[in-house]
Amino acid sequence: MPALLVILRDILFLRRGPQDLPYSPLLLAIVAVVCVLISLWAGSILMPKQTDTLLRVLSGLLLHLGFLYLLLNVLQHQARFVQTAFASLLVDVLFTAVVLPLLPIFEPFSRNAPTPDNVNGVAAIASLLLLALGVWRIIVDAHILRAALEIRLLAALLINTGLFFAAQVVLGALFGVSEGS
Repeated sequence: MPALLVILRDILFLRRGPQDLPYSPLLLAIVAVVCVLISLWAGSILMPKQTDTLLRVLSGLLLHLGFLYLLLNVLQHQARFVQTAFASLLVDVLFTAVVLPLLPIFEPFSRNAPTPDNVNGVAAIASLLLLALGVWRIIVDAHILRAALEIRLLAALLINTGLFFAAQVVLGALFGVSEGS
């Protein structure tokens, strides 16, 4: 397992790609379950009154994997799905785990919009850290797509952004705009 962590670290530092991960549908299934659990935990912190969090998380995961599968199939790279999805979900789990300790700082803002009066220094620093992590996450996700599709990083960034917005549109159509999002 330490070898897997080394590969994950290298993916995060853009040194390796999903092709360096083992081809294992079992590991993909395990990390998908972990992804659902950690997303449920994050959802319970951000939107504690949400009653359909499990359905939203499962729908988001299925959309992500479905769009990824469709993209790889359309571009004739279907054999890369398991490793690409595995890398993508590993990165999702890791970034969500890093962000989880920051979420309670933002919990008061789920009730009231942030104003200069109710934002303290800790919240401001946490916001900057969250922004930096978000940007890095986008870059890492695009790096995974770049390696899987054998395209330039800019094209991968555009595709990744398109997939994200497509998923948000579908989720919005299915569930509407949730309170606190």
